[in-house]
Amino acid sequence: MKMIKQHLGKSLLAAALVLGSTAFLSTHASARDLPEIRNDVFKVANSGAYPPFSFVDTSGNVVGFDVDIAKALAERMGVDVDIQTSPWSGIVAALAGGRFDACICSMSVTEERQRAVDFTDSYYSSGLSVWVRSDNDDIHSLDDLQGKRVGSTIGETGNQWAVENGQGKWRNQTFQGLPDMLTGLTTGRVDAIIADDVPVYVALAESDLAIKMVDVGELPRWPAAISIQKNKPELLAALNTALEEIKADGTYQSIVDKWIGEGADID
Repeated sequence: MKMIKQHLGKSLLAAALVLGSTAFLSTHASARDLPEIRNDVFKVANSGAYPPFSFVDTSGNVVGFDVDIAKALAERMGVDVDIQTSPWSGIVAALAGGRFDACICSMSVTEERQRAVDFTDSYYSSGLSVWVRSDNDDIHSLDDLQGKRVGSTIGETGNQWAVENGQGKWRNQTFQGLPDMLTGLTTGRVDAIIADDVPVYVALAESDLAIKMVDVGELPRWPAAISIQKNKPELLAALNTALEEIKADGTYQSIVDKWIGEGADID
């Protein structure tokens, strides 16, 4: 985890979705506010494909940083929680349509998403980074990506940035999740990837991946927060209060220590 600690002061993920405008036009179903949730169960979604934030373990359980955050918040709110997975490329539309009550999924707060959903206070910040294979000596800047195959995860902010900034420069190739994207890079399917950096640092700490980060200068950063359907004031207030409580009593830091790195300061 030494590499992670060295870089966490600069950035921490997450994960995150950008949908086209047609997805944002999805009709808002009647999702529940806090009183209705207390009479049933708190339905929370994440992608299940973004380690260490959410992924499926060898026993078939969805685990990770965001899963533990969701459970801790539900406990403070006094509600039962049901953790679901949803394809990242449609998770905002599913939330806006009422399939679940919240997305606790390291979602970056962007203006486009704020038109579709409401966000809690941020629980950390995230930034983008460029990675290549360790033996690649040709890519040292964004200019060096000219004509190259560049990977990103479909629906995430990295993908949005790559599409917006790569037109006429590099060739974009999308993947369904971080593991697939890392495999695509190490096997040569793409020449570089654009991703949130901390999940990649964690992957490096857990596996001996032959990749390296390229310092291309400042890339976008966003706060990561919990998203809920619009106009659910009691749920929004309860989540913000619960976030404050788990940060104050040490629960939040223990989850950070478990999944990101002991003693890491990601706030």
